[in-house]
Amino acid sequence: MLFRDAPDHTRLRKLVNKAFTPRMVDKLRPLIEELADELLNTRQGENEHELIRDFSYYLPVAVIAELIGVPKEDRGYFRKWADAFVTFIDFNTDMKELEAVSDDIKDSGEYFRSLIQKRRAEPQDDLISGLIAVEESGDVLNEDEMVATCLLLMIAGHETTVNLITNGYYTLVKHPEQLKLLQNDLSLIPNAFEEILRYEPPVLMTSRVVSDDLEFYGQYFKKAEEVMLVLGAANRDPRLYDNPHEFDITRKNIKHLSFASGPHFCLGAPLARLEAQIALEKLVTRFKEPLLSEEPQWRHNIVFRGFKALHLKAEVI
Repeated sequence: MLFRDAPDHTRLRKLVNKAFTPRMVDKLRPLIEELADELLNTRQGENEHELIRDFSYYLPVAVIAELIGVPKEDRGYFRKWADAFVTFIDFNTDMKELEAVSDDIKDSGEYFRSLIQKRRAEPQDDLISGLIAVEESGDVLNEDEMVATCLLLMIAGHETTVNLITNGYYTLVKHPEQLKLLQNDLSLIPNAFEEILRYEPPVLMTSRVVSDDLEFYGQYFKKAEEVMLVLGAANRDPRLYDNPHEFDITRKNIKHLSFASGPHFCLGAPLARLEAQIALEKLVTRFKEPLLSEEPQWRHNIVFRGFKALHLKAEVI
């Protein structure tokens, strides 16, 4: 779906949308809240934390695995597979790096192919069973399309959400006056989440291929040229925002491209919003007086914006 245009993209999206329903997303709310509290409960009595290892990684993995229908005992594979696809998608990856991750990419596809066969035999209340059952005007997803959809959701529902939660909390800790404002008024959580997406998005770039010769704001593009679109820069366009480099959770009319736009608008945006808002509320209310132990290092990836680790000092209440 990620690499298709209409009519193929339209067909795939319509079929997946019928399985990836608001009801399926909303039923995950109790699970997300319970998991977030459990992860923080295990940190009580500890004052040193690594947010990705202790919280930001496990929460999205458990949620997307539950949604897709991956058994608990198999979820440990997700990190390795997601890292392989992140390497594959990055614009700076060379052939040696691609070869190094090719086996992991192959393994992930074979795993989901096997799981799809199991769900054909024994359907459950999960996305894979929904993808198998879904039909639109006599059309269904074939097995390759179902495998590709599972892989897309695994990566998008894991890697980007880990970065979103971690980047968001880091940004709040770096702006203590904004953190205090949020702690005193949790009704600002939805707006704070949109400002985080604008200010420190988990995905910085994407690409498109020009379909016809065109002129855009004085720039000329030829058919078949590949164009790099810097979403992070667009989110700070001074023509759209006053003080675009200022982080302000009370900002009005926040518009951003962090979920992209148009036909390829992020399929999982409702799930990302639900997950990240719950995660941020738990972190904001349960980490007391957080401080960075050290300034974190960004991962070396031109597409995905995220840290290698985020070390914090805080009491968990």
